[in-house]
Amino acid sequence: MFPRLFSASVLGLSLAALSLPAEARPEIASGDQWLEGVSQQACLSRADDFIQELNVPNQAGDIDRTGYFDDGVFRILCYGGGEESSMVLVFSAHTESAEVATQFLQFALEALSGGTVTSQ
Repeated sequence: MFPRLFSASVLGLSLAALSLPAEARPEIASGDQWLEGVSQQACLSRADDFIQELNVPNQAGDIDRTGYFDDGVFRILCYGGGEESSMVLVFSAHTESAEVATQFLQFALEALSGGTVTSQ
């Protein structure tokens, strides 16, 4: 009797787990900006300065920088387009709000294209 009851309980828990809603996916925004007169290395340097101003945990790769917030993440990629130009791509994700992800994306692109970094 015990094995049958145990099997029924396990089956019931398995079905209950399958019917639970999936964990929410983050809201993601992305954009790019052509940087005339800015080499790939200078683009990465701007990304480093931007992240330093934000004072958030981060990681650095060969062509990218990633920053982490409590409720989101962003990645900045710099591609060389010749000696004196580059393309910067920014991806931002927020746990709940596409609007927040988009606003951060716009803020980051402005700062990386030569605008000033000011906290919002």
